[in-house]
Amino acid sequence: QIQGGHVVSSFQSKKKLLFIKFFSFSKSKSIIIAMSPNGKTSDSGGIYDVTESGVHFRHLASPPTPKDGEEFLERFRNGFKLNVLEHPSPDELVFEVIGVDVSFANALRRIMIAEVPTVAIEHVYMWNNSSIVHDEVLAHRIGLVPINCDHRLFDDFLGDDDEATDRNTIVFRLGVKCGRSKEEDERKERARRINENDNNTGAADDSVMGQSELDRAAEDSASLHQSTNTTAADIAADIETPGRPYTRHVYSSDLEWVPQGDQEERFKDGIRPVHEDILLAKLRPGQVIELEAHGRRGAGNDHAKFSPVATAAYRLMAQIELVKPVYDELAEELANLYEPGVFKLVDCGPEESPHRVKAVVHNPYACTMSRNYMRDPVLKESVKITRIPNHFIFSIESVGMMKPGVILAESLRVLQAKCRNLTRLLDESLEAEGLNE
Repeated sequence: QIQGGHVVSSFQSKKKLLFIKFFSFSKSKSIIIAMSPNGKTSDSGGIYDVTESGVHFRHLASPPTPKDGEEFLERFRNGFKLNVLEHPSPDELVFEVIGVDVSFANALRRIMIAEVPTVAIEHVYMWNNSSIVHDEVLAHRIGLVPINCDHRLFDDFLGDDDEATDRNTIVFRLGVKCGRSKEEDERKERARRINENDNNTGAADDSVMGQSELDRAAEDSASLHQSTNTTAADIAADIETPGRPYTRHVYSSDLEWVPQGDQEERFKDGIRPVHEDILLAKLRPGQVIELEAHGRRGAGNDHAKFSPVATAAYRLMAQIELVKPVYDELAEELANLYEPGVFKLVDCGPEESPHRVKAVVHNPYACTMSRNYMRDPVLKESVKITRIPNHFIFSIESVGMMKPGVILAESLRVLQAKCRNLTRLLDESLEAEGLNE
């Protein structure tokens, strides 16, 4: 059994049973990750107290070790919970996991960052690049552009010699040339958009700025960038200022998807970058960029461009207790100044006269673990904050290639596959040593 970081072997007979328990969805084999059925104990045997000097671990009695896999699975079913708390935006998700050890939480976080596969640009074939951006820098910038594509519809490359096909590769082309003037480029851009039946037809409006100061240009372009109906061409047009040499801005929207094989039928909505307004390069009159980019499946442990999350982090849940009642002015300070959102004020009853209001715990999820309230000696003795060692609050922010809920589901599948692979290796090892039945 795995207990306290040490492996203890248990044999029922000469050929029987090396039983290692771990988290798995198999009923016959199970590998255990330490957890607790309640919030005050864990397999680490303690709880975290928040004091004026910091966070300190306090030892508590540990739950008894499960005698077999069935008891462990039953305890796990009774203690494990996963609840979605917030969905602030389509690319953000906040959820809680209860009843698992920190090793499980950290494994889930690391898998989301580095082992959930996505599709990104891997190879860039540069045909012509007369811009001031070096080929290697431009290829790196294009590789970091997130692609809105479901990786589950593609196969992995089996090796460096594996042949590129429509089942494992997507192709983009970029062909941009800076003309002699903005009007010339706008005319060409208008013709291109009409040919592609783009929803954003027509050229970008001319700049209506009243002056040519750079700070005004920056302010207007920033406000335009935040508009929901803005195209990359609109932003580029607004950045231009009178009296400056003409510059053509190359954006991720200029990447043109070239379907291979039956990809046009498989991807009815097409394959596009997640964000159309990522600046790739700037061109002056006469400069040209022509290239072809190939994308494939990969994971973040190979390169950060494959990572589906911008952030994936967790924190321990706070447990807040008012060991002494807090009234009136101190209650208002606690609720509105020291820990906003955690406490709320309620009117006092006749039995609490002459006090007006008192503070009660309202939302412990909003606790930031601030210890500012401890500066007041009365509040320091009245409020007790601890951190529950088996209750984790996760925050996921997706880059946009996958929805955060899909990232969570995929990370659990990866973890499940790891567990099954480990149990398989254990069986092979036990069989080789003659310890299996």
